[in-house]
Amino acid sequence: MRIAHISDCYLPRTGGIETQVRRLTQAELAAGLEPFVISATPANENEISIPGETDNGVPIHRLAVRLPGDLPVTPHIGKRLREVLDGNCDVVHIHGGLISPFAWPALRTANKMELPAVVSVHSMWPQHAITQKLMFPLRSLEHSNVVWSTVSHAAVPAIQGALGHDQQVYVLPNGIDVERWRDTNPVPEYQAGDPVTIVSVARLSHRKRMVPLVEMLAEARRQVPPEIPMRALLIGQGSERGKIERAIEKHELDWVELPGLQTQDQIRETYDTASMFVASAVLESFGIAALEARTAGMPVVGFAQSGVSEIVTDGQEGLLASNDHEMAAAIARLTTDHALRAKITRHNRETVPPFSWPDCVAKATELYELAISRT
Repeated sequence: MRIAHISDCYLPRTGGIETQVRRLTQAELAAGLEPFVISATPANENEISIPGETDNGVPIHRLAVRLPGDLPVTPHIGKRLREVLDGNCDVVHIHGGLISPFAWPALRTANKMELPAVVSVHSMWPQHAITQKLMFPLRSLEHSNVVWSTVSHAAVPAIQGALGHDQQVYVLPNGIDVERWRDTNPVPEYQAGDPVTIVSVARLSHRKRMVPLVEMLAEARRQVPPEIPMRALLIGQGSERGKIERAIEKHELDWVELPGLQTQDQIRETYDTASMFVASAVLESFGIAALEARTAGMPVVGFAQSGVSEIVTDGQEGLLASNDHEMAAAIARLTTDHALRAKITRHNRETVPPFSWPDCVAKATELYELAISRT
């Protein structure tokens, strides 16, 4: 089966969608499928495209133009795109968010060509009129051969609201390299005086709510007996680092550290001695970092209304909260209840989550076959 993956962005950009598209296509190639990528991202600062470019065997077609900031906006959504698609694919897989200046016009082109298509929405859409207005043009598509999906059940209602509530939306979750992150070692017993280490991995941005996380950590510290030492590592980089530093100073949290951007190997090493993971974003469509932490054995604290609920059952893989005060209380609870923390850690280390790349390829293939069957 030949699959054309269409994404606004791709490497050398390294965001969440780009990373997922890259790993999914390479997993599909390993499974005997024939994926290729079409993107509006230039190859590098010197070249818009490279003839015959491949990424570990996956062909890459770049329909980019040079714009300030390498914005993924391109006029090549007509003839050039049709030339790449025509006769070369059995199904199109569109990867988009709320604002996707290349992916959504490309979907319309594929639809006009009567190509079967699967759409993956990778973001959590707000449920308000603006979202519906932005997505209204897509309602005019011939939906019979377009299969809509998103990465979690929590993200489904807003997409259905934007497209029309009669539109069925499937769930095609993100994936991770399970074996890379999994920890099967016995759970060590807590020793009095050991610090309880809290980890979060995210962009230091407004959307990820890292300043509110600092405030939640301050509230949790007030609920934890002083004889229990706490340590927090907020791993990542972003535009709100200065605000986060000022919040840490304001609350006198000298035990909260900002180590900056880290490699996956460094993060995996940090998880070996960490006690819990906190996902502070509400508009989190899935939570890849949270899934990696869960796979490494850590209890995960997140919001019940976010995509983290896709990978965490309250009291089983971690604790779910509905607001910031509940999250602060959950952090405090896991900090003080060493038996509960050990129980969840043991469960997470013994239970393999169903989000490996072979799992994702199998689910994607089911949706490809569904779209093809409708043509």
